[in-house]
Amino acid sequence: MGRTGAKVKKGGLGNALMRTQKKTSPISTKDVASSAGKHVSERDGGDASVALASYLEGSSLDDFLASAVLANREFTAVKESIMLMEEADAGPQVVEKDKNVMPEMTFAEMKVPRRPKWDKSTTAEELNRLEKESFLEWRRDIAMLEASSDHLEVTPFEKNLEVWRQLWHVRERSDIMVQIVDARNPLFYRSTDLDAYAKEGETPRRTLLIVNKSDFLDDRQRTAWGDHFKKENIDFVFFSAKEAQDEIDEEAKKLRQEQRNAESHDQYDEAKPAGAPQVVEAEAVVAKKETSPYPVLSRVELLDFVTKIATDVLDEVGVRVKDKGLIKFGMVGFPNVGKSSVINALLGASTYSHKTQRVAVGATPGKTKHFQTMILSDKIMLCDCPGLVFPSFVNSKAEMYCCGVLPLSQLRDHVSPCQLLCHRIPKRVFERTYGIKIPISKTAKETDPVGIYALLEVGIETSLKCCNPSHTSFL
Repeated sequence: MGRTGAKVKKGGLGNALMRTQKKTSPISTKDVASSAGKHVSERDGGDASVALASYLEGSSLDDFLASAVLANREFTAVKESIMLMEEADAGPQVVEKDKNVMPEMTFAEMKVPRRPKWDKSTTAEELNRLEKESFLEWRRDIAMLEASSDHLEVTPFEKNLEVWRQLWHVRERSDIMVQIVDARNPLFYRSTDLDAYAKEGETPRRTLLIVNKSDFLDDRQRTAWGDHFKKENIDFVFFSAKEAQDEIDEEAKKLRQEQRNAESHDQYDEAKPAGAPQVVEAEAVVAKKETSPYPVLSRVELLDFVTKIATDVLDEVGVRVKDKGLIKFGMVGFPNVGKSSVINALLGASTYSHKTQRVAVGATPGKTKHFQTMILSDKIMLCDCPGLVFPSFVNSKAEMYCCGVLPLSQLRDHVSPCQLLCHRIPKRVFERTYGIKIPISKTAKETDPVGIYALLEVGIETSLKCCNPSHTSFL
């Protein structure tokens, strides 16, 4: 037995090894030089998994520190240097707006950062320095443009250099750059400068636009968008990853049920031939699509379309030994436009099967975190890029929330997005969708935009039957 009251010695082998490592492994300039190209969290001993974390918004201090790290600048504290600044209080300013005038979406696209030119003689340290300098110059240009604008603001955009490096890698490896956009607002999600960037250099890339979620559009809307894209000489297709995924899951479900029946009865059920209803359904689909000049492609039709493009490119470039004869499609798009869902639909990956490779998808923006490749066929390889928020000018940040780029968990002001929705969605759509009756003033017209406070009153009356607020003060 030990002595009573003896002091217990704390610690162990793990703490001893950590103390030894700290003593024998000081940080030197050699270590810093060898860490060139790594994310700042790796050099500082942080978690390397956050190197590709998307960074859209932050405080001014965060931006300042990030720029300082990229520029390799050092700062020393200056003590007892106090400056007191006073600003004249101008008081709150109220801007009157005509509630019957629908605000137009002011939109101006900005450039994407370019990767500096490099060759085989460029070292990793030199390339890392050139990339940081080019990225910082791009950030400065955006800040100057924002400062020179009075009524527009730059949307939150990707500020992590590592994520943009993934885009650079995808562009360099791809033969065709594919942009996936949301059909509900294609111009907002499409980057024309990315198409221009793809066609730069000695080996220009072809471009393709996949308008996903096209099941939200009717024939008239698809025709209008199709005519616009055709006028702009844009190669495009309409597609619905949800419909394609539902079809894949239904087929997988039927196949699994047939396998279970075969195992239980030791034979397949041949009571009814499946050919007749399938032919009728196929004829109905063809008849429906013939009425629209720009139909929504099915999974098989989209596969045939990209295979034809790959065949044309293969005839131009020939079989490359290093690529094993594969034509690479770079898949790029904003977060939450369904990029990963489109890839899964092309791969034919069912949610019921674990045999086919799948890309992670989620309801929140930015599920894809790193550059990855998938073999689609003996001719096609898909290069998936992390979701990128390209910089642009808009009249308000409410556009970002309504378009699903920024998650609702970050929403602090709900009035602006609601006002935007009220001005863009007709009154009859609100009433038909939710089964409500929105009150309007006697002087208002039926086609006037819905008042947000009138809609709020209906919401209160629906959720709280006990209260009955008067809407006259809101109209």
